[in-house]
Amino acid sequence: MGAPRAVALCQCFNGALEFQAGHWKEAESVLRESVKLYRELGAASGEAVALQRLGVLLTARGQFDEAMVIFEEGVVVAERAIMRAHCLTRLYASMTRNRLMAGEIEAANHYLELGLSLSERHGHCATCHALLYPAAVSVHIARGALSSAEEFCRQLEEAAQKYKSQTWIAMARQARGELSRAQNDLEAALKSYEEASQAFRASGNEYEAARCLAAMAEIRRRRKAPGDVNAAKSEEREAEGILERLREG
Repeated sequence: MGAPRAVALCQCFNGALEFQAGHWKEAESVLRESVKLYRELGAASGEAVALQRLGVLLTARGQFDEAMVIFEEGVVVAERAIMRAHCLTRLYASMTRNRLMAGEIEAANHYLELGLSLSERHGHCATCHALLYPAAVSVHIARGALSSAEEFCRQLEEAAQKYKSQTWIAMARQARGELSRAQNDLEAALKSYEEASQAFRASGNEYEAARCLAAMAEIRRRRKAPGDVNAAKSEEREAEGILERLREG
């Protein structure tokens, strides 16, 4: 591997680590450098993955439209990549999450269907599914299709148990919490989100831990059990504090 390619790979990997660690300015800088280096090398697969990771960061910041521009650029690049199906599936999964967070449910479903169709045609990639399944659960919940959301949630849970990944287990508990909340099983939802938050913290992912805390606060406000009001305020403050710090840095 030549020096420029090695640097591009390292910067792409560093960007993912810096994002998870909460160093978002550093993550953006090294991911943009990775995109530039891969582009100069004509390495489409690497460029597409770097663009996908950059789009995920921008989505987390709330820059939904800017992130979509990056994702769409990634799709164009991925079409000529050696790992075309892998790159496109990752991009479609991230575009699904972006549109969900922007409140565009039908657009989210469109990108989800593209990702699932591609995955079915080109073989099942565990890493791609780790991105697709949580998004599928969320989309189907948003569209009121709880039975299909349950099926995707079970597939995610099976994959998490198979690969024994702390992050996958956290994502599976998060998805189960979301589904339980939609099914109005607030006790189960709260338990799942609490487990997910702890698992995300253990793996160093403060962003997703904060999202779980925000969901827990919303559940407590709905449940209205003794102590829920104060607990919800505390969880909400903590989540907002984490997200504000992440978006600033």
